[in-house]
Amino acid sequence: MAQRVLSSLMVASPFDGPLLGGRYRLGPRLGRGSQGEIFLARDDKAKGSDPAEVIVKRLTPRGTWKSFELFEREAKVLSQLRHAGIPRYLATLEEPPGTFNLVMQRAPGEDLRELTKRRRLSQLELKDVLIRGLEILDYLHTRTPAIVHRDIKPSNLVRAPDGRISLVDFGGVLDAARDKGGSTVVGTFGYMAPEQLHGQVTPATDLYALGATIVSLAGGIEPEDVPRKGLRMDLVRHLPALDRTLRAALTEMTDPDPDKRPQRARDVVALLAKSQPPAELDARSTALARAPGSSALANRQMFADIPEPMGTLLRFGVLSFGFGGWVAMAGVRLSLTITIGVLAFLVFPAKAVRKRVVGVGQELDTMLTEGQGGFTDLMRGAMARRR
Repeated sequence: MAQRVLSSLMVASPFDGPLLGGRYRLGPRLGRGSQGEIFLARDDKAKGSDPAEVIVKRLTPRGTWKSFELFEREAKVLSQLRHAGIPRYLATLEEPPGTFNLVMQRAPGEDLRELTKRRRLSQLELKDVLIRGLEILDYLHTRTPAIVHRDIKPSNLVRAPDGRISLVDFGGVLDAARDKGGSTVVGTFGYMAPEQLHGQVTPATDLYALGATIVSLAGGIEPEDVPRKGLRMDLVRHLPALDRTLRAALTEMTDPDPDKRPQRARDVVALLAKSQPPAELDARSTALARAPGSSALANRQMFADIPEPMGTLLRFGVLSFGFGGWVAMAGVRLSLTITIGVLAFLVFPAKAVRKRVVGVGQELDTMLTEGQGGFTDLMRGAMARRR
């Protein structure tokens, strides 16, 4: 009994730091992130389902304000995100003056770097981590504008006891709407895609980092130590016992040429779906693969379990809807192209304004292309053969 009381006191005692915002009691320092120090803290006003323990990232800018810019961007982006795999933003506090504190939800579990120090993950677990990571990236990359994390690695992926994955440390986050000039190289050597060294970042950059992370977890060594053929990782030599479909997907994800890499998380799911996934992963991978814009939608005939002729009538209805939607999207894209052209070259002759108008048009066209692709996959699903 005395030992339990002592243990309880030892657990409670670390939260003896300053009280921030009259609510968050600072506890032990957990380490350093890409920007600032990371602390565990206790929410003294937590109620109901609110987390009792939170994470506080503290930054005291010294010498340069670039770190503060990244810190501020992280807080802004996190405050706009709502996903179970991303820590929830709670508050930003300047306390004491000159010290900035970002308070966020604590991700349950432990990071994969620490977890794999004790044991190697099975192939089933590796595929589960990959698919859950792709779900998070699909959410980030389909925001408008797209959000790129830029620093995915084992220590930034936290796995809960029930298998849930959280992506943490958004200190290097980048949204695609920012100015292109003067970019800062953010990332971790070995997990960074080659184009990051030149400040070029796209959603495919995150897919490279996630692929390199799975390669590292599967082989137990850092990506830079993996055998190579030229610039490409030689995964056949490095991971000969790995499931061939998973290995092929990782090979595509870690292609050094960003144009040859999958461009979307859903493209990777389509690669994984080329062979029958394990039952434990089927529902999760199928849900993501069938999201709008995924070519994996056509892998199975729609309404296959509906008696005929009702199944055929339903498929015909879906086919008609998909064709009508595709044509409508094509018309909108054509109208948009003409409108943007007129605005850019006749209404706004100034080069800077014209460039901005064209950029907006390209973003809108990309969104419409995604929608058109969704209608295409809908038609493919309606026309797919029975399996």
